[in-house]
Amino acid sequence: MKWVIQEFLNHNESVERMRKAVIRRDQESLLVRLNRDDSLTVLDAESRLPLDDSDIILDDFFSDGHITWYGSKRFDKVLQRLQVKPGSFTNENFDMTVIREEMGEELLNSDFLIGELHELEPEWDAFFIRPTGNTKLFGGMVVTKEEFHEWQERERHQESSYQGQFLMISELKEIEAEYRFFVVDGRVITGSSYKVDGQLNTNVIPSDAVVSYAQRMVERFALADAFVIDVAETKQGLRVVEYNNLNTAGLYRCDEMTIVTALNDCICR
Repeated sequence: MKWVIQEFLNHNESVERMRKAVIRRDQESLLVRLNRDDSLTVLDAESRLPLDDSDIILDDFFSDGHITWYGSKRFDKVLQRLQVKPGSFTNENFDMTVIREEMGEELLNSDFLIGELHELEPEWDAFFIRPTGNTKLFGGMVVTKEEFHEWQERERHQESSYQGQFLMISELKEIEAEYRFFVVDGRVITGSSYKVDGQLNTNVIPSDAVVSYAQRMVERFALADAFVIDVAETKQGLRVVEYNNLNTAGLYRCDEMTIVTALNDCICR
C-alpha cells in the first residue's frame, strides 16, 4: 500500500501520527501540500520544502500500486479525482438518510429533520446540525435558534455555498460518553473515547460492552471496506452517533499502527 499524507502548516497530531506509522510500517509515501487552487506539491519529508520535480514525482507515484491517503475532507475530495484504488473509502452510503434507513432507532438522532438551510425551522432553543452527507461544507455542531436565524440571513444570496445542500437538525440528546472505532474489513480494530460528560476526554478505555455493540452495528451495516463509527453511551443505552470516512477521521487515542497494518493486510492480500 502507498500513502499520500497531507501537510498542515499548523501541527495536526492525527496526520503526524499516521505519517510516522506509515514510515514505521515501511510503506511508500509522499508528504504533499494542498495549494489554494487544489493543485498538489510534493515536499521533502524532513525540511518540508517543495521539491523541484514535484509533478514528475506525483505522476510516477500514482502510475501503479494500491494507493490511499490521509488528510482533510478537501484533500480527500481533490484526490478522489485521480480515481486510484482503493483511494478514498467514502461512497454514497455516507449519508445520514441512508444510515437512518439501515440503523433505525439505533441511530442517536434518528428523529432528525432534513432540509436546505433556508427551509429549516427549528423548534428547539438549541439543537444539533450537520450536512446529511460526507461534505466539507462544515462539521456537526450545536447552535442556538438565534444563531441559526442569523446564519440563514447571511446566506440569503444566490452565490451561497449552501444552495442545494441538504442539512439535518435534531434535538440535543443527553450523552454520557462518546467513543470512536476504526473498522477495516468488517472488524472493529481499535477504539478510543473522545468525549466524556460533554468534555474532550481520550483517556477512557471502551468497555467490552461498548466494543461489542460497535461490532454488532458494523455487522448490521458495514457501509464501506474501511470506515469509522462513533458510538454514544446514553441513559437509554448505546446508540450510533454517525459514520465517518477513515481517510479524514481524527484518531484520538486509536492506534495508528493497527490501522495502517489492517488496511495493508485487507487491501493488498
